[in-house]
Amino acid sequence: MTGNGASPTAAKRKLGQALARLREAANITQDRAAEVLECSPAKVRRIEVGDVAIRQPELTLLLDHYGATGQARTPIEALAREARKRRPRTNFGTVLPSFFRRFHALEQLATEVLRYQAELVPGPLQTPDYARAVLTATPHHRPEDVDRLVEARRARLTRITAGHQHVHAVLHEAALHATIGTPATMRAQLHHLRKLATLPTVTLQILPLTAPAHPLTGYPFVLLRIPDSTPIVYLEALTTAATVEDPAHVARYETAFDALRHAALSPTKTAALLTTLERSR
Repeated sequence: MTGNGASPTAAKRKLGQALARLREAANITQDRAAEVLECSPAKVRRIEVGDVAIRQPELTLLLDHYGATGQARTPIEALAREARKRRPRTNFGTVLPSFFRRFHALEQLATEVLRYQAELVPGPLQTPDYARAVLTATPHHRPEDVDRLVEARRARLTRITAGHQHVHAVLHEAALHATIGTPATMRAQLHHLRKLATLPTVTLQILPLTAPAHPLTGYPFVLLRIPDSTPIVYLEALTTAATVEDPAHVARYETAFDALRHAALSPTKTAALLTTLERSR
């Protein structure tokens, strides 16, 4: 375990997991840890899942209470220093919805992403014109922020095209028949998907309109697989979002996705359907 070169988001997550392991090994509850820090148990939970960094005095109190030795403390303190650093600034960070920012940071750490989307093409796979049409349809986005939000979606694609992240996306065919923007926008989006599907880092499948009900009917989701961490499921609504991190619950999403990909068209048949749909536009 080391903090060298880790991003603040990765460091916070690893730090939280290390502190949780120490606490459990010492047979100490989160409630007791909260008493030591004179804070709420909710804050201890947020530290352990990597939502927030921990101040050095607080870290010292916990390590002392957990009986951590010098050998165990050194890498943890290094992680804490990394976790307290600011993330690099981007041109779009301030316009991302607050409920989305944690997922955005975690997505950058993921080496594998499983996605199911029923109504729209997922953000990282959208063309700029498609993304702009989606964003301008939402009244709470200020016009001056739309271009920055489009840039954010394009930036998320970079990890995929650079070979750092594999995406396995299952899209319902209904998303490809919708008219988002102009017919030309949809034609370009279909062409873009077809090209992305040829990348070694992208597995794309379409669930046909004729497919029967499946375990994820009505439940679009994203599952992130992050090295040295448990997988995370992300669920988004209009103004809020939630993550699922309990391994038993995450396993149910993995099982449901496995059933979904078997019900969907193969990547080869998906490519053929995309070609047909593009030509029909």
